[in-house]
Amino acid sequence: MLTLSLAGAALVIGLTGAWSPCGFSMVETIGLAGDGGRRRATLASCTTFAPGAVAGGIVTFGALSLLGYVLHGSGGPVPYLVAAIVALAAAAAEAAGVRIAPQIRRQLPEGWRWTMPLPVASALYGVLLGLGFTTFVLSFGVWALAGISLAIGDPGSGLVIGATFGIGRAIPIVVVAPAVDSRFGIRCIELMAERPGLYRAFRLGDAATLGLVAVALAAATASAARTRTPNGADPSTSGKALAFQRGDRSGVIRSDTRTRELPGRDPALGGSYAAVISGQQIHVLDRSSLRTVGVASAQDAEAVAVSDRWLVYLTLHGGHHFLEARRLGGHPRRPGKAKQVASVSAPAQIGHPSIGGNRVVYAVSRRHSNAIMRHSLKSGKGGTILSSRTAELLNPSVLGKQLLYVRVSRGSQSPQDTSPRPFRQELMLKRMGRHGGGRRIYRRNAGRTLWTTSLARKRAFVTLLGGHGPEIVSVER
Repeated sequence: MLTLSLAGAALVIGLTGAWSPCGFSMVETIGLAGDGGRRRATLASCTTFAPGAVAGGIVTFGALSLLGYVLHGSGGPVPYLVAAIVALAAAAAEAAGVRIAPQIRRQLPEGWRWTMPLPVASALYGVLLGLGFTTFVLSFGVWALAGISLAIGDPGSGLVIGATFGIGRAIPIVVVAPAVDSRFGIRCIELMAERPGLYRAFRLGDAATLGLVAVALAAATASAARTRTPNGADPSTSGKALAFQRGDRSGVIRSDTRTRELPGRDPALGGSYAAVISGQQIHVLDRSSLRTVGVASAQDAEAVAVSDRWLVYLTLHGGHHFLEARRLGGHPRRPGKAKQVASVSAPAQIGHPSIGGNRVVYAVSRRHSNAIMRHSLKSGKGGTILSSRTAELLNPSVLGKQLLYVRVSRGSQSPQDTSPRPFRQELMLKRMGRHGGGRRIYRRNAGRTLWTTSLARKRAFVTLLGGHGPEIVSVER
């Protein structure tokens, strides 16, 4: 809903810009009034003007959203609330017909059309009109879209706003310019120039669409609100169920409003099963009844992940970390033989595993490099998803093609380091198979430490260590 409302508002606000002096001059310039013999040049100029306007819009609003992402991350209750207030204020100003202020009294450089081929000049004119703030501003919506892009900090939304705004600015030009000398073209220009009520109607359209944006942002504010589970750590989700361990390491599972005790620690959920560590064993439980349906020996187990087909667990022996897997295959009473997935020796460490289909993902932290790895539990093949020499990459969780993990900037405080040094921590969401580190959905700069994660269809969960005890924070993904 939010993306559609932003696109609709940007389109109408772009169309409103046709009433600017630059909009009128573009129709005359590209349409080559009085020279019907140069139809090809007109069509070529319209063809280059439109993508130029789209590119200009993307540059402006994409850059503003990227700046917001760098400054405070993507989304969140406060940014959505600020954006909603901006949209509502602009809608009120448009509905009241308030004079646009601040106003940019600048027109397009006329010399370009005399010194360049017209299609080239038209592309550049399109870029300037698409940029939004290089010519007259005909709607408070332009300022509002800029503020919204900066506030929500979502580069994807910025691209949508910029592209549709550019399309809106291009449509009147490419429709009227080729017919500027026809009865249709002349009538369009007359109506635009002589009927101020049309411009007023478009400003009311800006107000209406910005009002819808404010409503969508208000809804997003509510859905993005962070929820907290005090005295909880190491979350694991499956369907609507959430399992975690309390400060005393006892495991619990919560589904809707019902909370039940688990017979062990470090719980994990996956498919129809739950798994807990109890002594030197891992108990596989039916997730609904919590009845034990299988037991696997696992000496010195530190963490576990489970699915309908696999059981994966991390063990620590004398400074050596081992990640091992057993096949369940629908028969948890007889888990398969343990197979080693990975191993490292101190000071290197392996983090909590997460299972997605027949693949397990896990983090490996070394002295001079950090990586998130993947391993096929069927073929045994593996590889690196992400790596860094300047940041820690910790505790990944996988769901489908989405990967959630914690990124800690270099020189940051780690869970083992309690010295009061400045640091930055980010909860990142990345699509598997795509380049880059993904987008930030939550950030902490000081005070507490982001740790273990879990990923659900609509929410992301992360443990916060420190303060008055561990707690789990849930944020909209």
